Amino acid sequence: MKTNFSILLTSLLGISLLAIVYVSFVGINNSFSQIDAVDATHESTIHITKHSSNSYALSKGSSQIGTFDTTYTILGSVSSLQASKDLITSTVINDFDKSPFIGYVIAPTSKSKSNSPTLANPFVDKTAINLKITNEIHSSIDSTHKLKTKNAVIKCNFGMEISKWNCVTHGLLG
Repeated sequence: MKTNFSILLTSLLGISLLAIVYVSFVGINNSFSQIDAVDATHESTIHITKHSSNSYALSKGSSQIGTFDTTYTILGSVSSLQASKDLITSTVINDFDKSPFIGYVIAPTSKSKSNSPTLANPFVDKTAINLKITNEIHSSIDSTHKLKTKNAVIKCNFGMEISKWNCVTHGLLG
């Protein structure tokens, strides 16, 4: 009798555990599906990493910003990158907009001489910065459909001069 009771108890515990796992999985899956723009066919996670470097020049009791450089590396399946293009772009823009160096991005120098008595602003405004980030990331993600690989990495280099900003796409094996 004790053996039958042990078997029954073990069976009930196993069924209860399966029910909890099922409810948890369905509940989690449904909650993410409401906020995740990527459908079920795009199961790959996208990873974005950032590496920043900067320098300062200290002289005669003052501090000045020297050089700075920010590199974003975006890694994921080609289908996930394409399906999440706007989310990737907004993530990078939101991050870069919070950078202390956003006000120090230099505009391309004009070759024409101006007779204006005022100096031209050498810095780019936030709208131009965000447009350049959008164009570079979208162009790189659009180019992933030409790759013969399932996964891709995009490296975006955003330094001091907006004219030198670029994103480069590479396919990954695996």
